[in-house]
Amino acid sequence: MGSHHSIHLHHVSEQAERKKTHYVSTYTPVLIALGLITILFSAYSFLNFDSPDESVGNNTPIFSLPPVEGEISGLNSNDFHGQYSLVSVFASWCEECQENHNFLLKLSTEQGLPVYGLNYKDRPEDARLWLDRHGNPFTKIGADLNGEVASKWGVYGLPEIFLLNDNGQVIYRHMGSMDIDRFNQDVLPLITKYGKQDEHIYPPEYR
Repeated sequence: MGSHHSIHLHHVSEQAERKKTHYVSTYTPVLIALGLITILFSAYSFLNFDSPDESVGNNTPIFSLPPVEGEISGLNSNDFHGQYSLVSVFASWCEECQENHNFLLKLSTEQGLPVYGLNYKDRPEDARLWLDRHGNPFTKIGADLNGEVASKWGVYGLPEIFLLNDNGQVIYRHMGSMDIDRFNQDVLPLITKYGKQDEHIYPPEYR
């Protein structure tokens, strides 16, 4: 009787083990596939996408930042009032920021739109060296050493660009590097439609 009971328990245990093995072999590939899809979707959403999140339509957070090393003026929320402007969140350690920086340099030389910089979690000496090496397109730059101000803007990846109206309200947000085509397609129409600037201040290559 005891032996028969032991055999029965062993049989039940084998059945349970087979079911467990079948479950693992059947569903593990599915779970892996779902994980990969989630990762790819997150990456797809992060790179070069406009974010329709809660920051658009809101006023910029109140803040005051010291200047980047070697600059005279820092950056604060009052700087954004009175005219439309771009705010670029960047860092010397961000590889994609270089491509974005090249566009901002070209844009700033035309003096059509103020461009402000929010230097994110950078070492002061690295930020200074990077600007000296690549040029400075910014009207003013704030050093956000601990990233606290950027977090208030909802920043979680670099580079990011915000378009503000003359009341300091966010009306457009772009994650990833900006280029002329994107500027013409998304940013310029907002400025010429709602802004007070004369549209002729923008050079032909931006049209």
